[in-house]
Amino acid sequence: MNKSTKSNMVSLYKLIPLTLAMILAACGSGDDGAPGNPGEPGGPPASDISTLMVEITDVTTNASIATVNYRVSNQDDEPVVGISTGTYLAAQLLPQGYTNAGNSSQWQYFVSESCSSGCTGELVDHKNGNYSYTFSEAFDGLNDVSYMPGSTQRMVIKIGGDVLPDGTPLPITNQHFDWSDSGEPAYTRNLIAIETCNTCHNDLAFHGPSGFEKYNEIETCVTCHNADKVSNPDNIFPQMIHAKHLTGFPGELANCQTCHVADEALTENMNWARVPGMEACGSCHTNIDFPSGKGHPAQTDNSNCVACHNSDWTTSVHNDGGDNEALAQFNASIVSASLSDNTVTFSIRLTNPATNAVYVESADKLDFIDDLRVYGNWGTSFDYAPSAKSLKLQDTSPISGSNGTYTYAISDLTIPAGTESDKGILALQGKLCSSQGSLGDCEEDTFSTVNIKSSHQFFSAAELTETGRRVVVTNETCGSCHGVQELNFHGSRNDLEGQCQLCHNPNMTADASVSNPSTSTADYKHLIHSLHSAQREGYETLNYPGQIGNCAQCHISDETGLLSASLPLYSGVRPLAIDDGSFTSATAAICSDCHSSDTSRDHMTQQGAVFMGSEADATAGTESCSTCHGAGAPADILKVHPIN
Repeated sequence: MNKSTKSNMVSLYKLIPLTLAMILAACGSGDDGAPGNPGEPGGPPASDISTLMVEITDVTTNASIATVNYRVSNQDDEPVVGISTGTYLAAQLLPQGYTNAGNSSQWQYFVSESCSSGCTGELVDHKNGNYSYTFSEAFDGLNDVSYMPGSTQRMVIKIGGDVLPDGTPLPITNQHFDWSDSGEPAYTRNLIAIETCNTCHNDLAFHGPSGFEKYNEIETCVTCHNADKVSNPDNIFPQMIHAKHLTGFPGELANCQTCHVADEALTENMNWARVPGMEACGSCHTNIDFPSGKGHPAQTDNSNCVACHNSDWTTSVHNDGGDNEALAQFNASIVSASLSDNTVTFSIRLTNPATNAVYVESADKLDFIDDLRVYGNWGTSFDYAPSAKSLKLQDTSPISGSNGTYTYAISDLTIPAGTESDKGILALQGKLCSSQGSLGDCEEDTFSTVNIKSSHQFFSAAELTETGRRVVVTNETCGSCHGVQELNFHGSRNDLEGQCQLCHNPNMTADASVSNPSTSTADYKHLIHSLHSAQREGYETLNYPGQIGNCAQCHISDETGLLSASLPLYSGVRPLAIDDGSFTSATAAICSDCHSSDTSRDHMTQQGAVFMGSEADATAGTESCSTCHGAGAPADILKVHPIN
């Protein structure tokens, strides 16, 4: 070390104490400065997790590699900490018309990365419910798809189906987030809500073991079921879904809005009418080959579809063709009824709700009425007498009346002795003639028939009543799959809530020769159960779209919240009548509509059920099913069935 260097080092050593003194002095006086920003609070971590909530807060990029930031909480908004697994999907949306004039917007799949024993990218648990996942590489070029700056991008996160380190199970959850590197996405593709699908299907989920399916949101499905991911064009989402619903669809196939429900929250929910194309349209209209010109003028692309198939035209031909508008011009309502001996006398009022006017003439003089009839039966407390009686009003002159209200009578009702204080029912059904939203003369070829909405009205010996037979299902619950009063039987009967039971009652007998007689009777409750469980002869291939054990799909709850499927049964439910003169006790008959195995039958018999015994035995009250399976009991059927 030379002299100069040594001298400088000595000077430096002398300065150190002085510097320290100055620092310490500064710590003792002056402004302490503003407090720093607090860390984001997480709160105590969740221990009870029945629902998993995922909120994607944002997506950031660094060197074109995306990081998705998200928060996970439970049903009480408590942070969920310690999740080390997940699946992360990325896709982008090409705007409408980008690939060719007339083409719809299209999703393009980039990649799926995951964390299980390890991660494809990098997962960071911030220990407060917040997480970050960074993909392993930039999206551009992945799956041979070029990243488009400014386009709408989609991120999907799937977590759950496993447990936290402490053993707490995590329910499966999907969440999506649409984003753009230029700010808010300028366009989207939101056509259908999963809630609409689940009105019929109940908790749809796919890809995984039963009960642990991974994907349960439409936004997840379309991320992968697109032309850039699937090899078979039939598995592109619109084509795939349309094709799957062609067979066994429980409603009217031509009514696109059964699934494409009008919903202002879905910005593209009218695309089914607004953006026609060969791919989606051809998946339902399978008799058409567009390129070859079979069944349609030849076309090789979608550029000219809208020239003929504009949205108004498409909407018109795929809905009721003006039927609803025509039906809005007619209403028939029973306004009074009374019983004398075995004859019910009733008055019916015919009005035009569109104009608030009455139809002055009676039904037999109105040329737009093709059919208008009333059925009557008695005995709401015991599910009705053997046969209903009917009257065709279009073929009958009224007893009296004027100015839109006319009186008629139905005779020969069966009134069992001792039931005179019970109640009866009148059910109304009919067909009108209409064309392009207007009612018209049924004799003219330009008019076709349309079914009115059937209805029913209860009555006592003296007057109309608000109540009558118990309500088990409603037109709305049936309509969750079939469309509200869109399922018609025997011509124009569509009041599934109260009309069908007039004839389809316990006086119908079951076939003693079949292995399970309860599935052969036309008694309404057994008929419906056996149809939906695919145990009725001729309907073995019926594929019920929901969970067959979810009784709440069809059954309603009473004013206390108790589901009508609960035990014990209503006391007026009669045993199953069989055509050899034998009977099966009521609860066993209903339960065996679905639970038909020998094991189930043995179990019911051990608990006092009677199968194909005498009427006295079947009504002796020996069934003890409610002891274990009644409301609030240890094996309450509302607990052991997948009710939701």
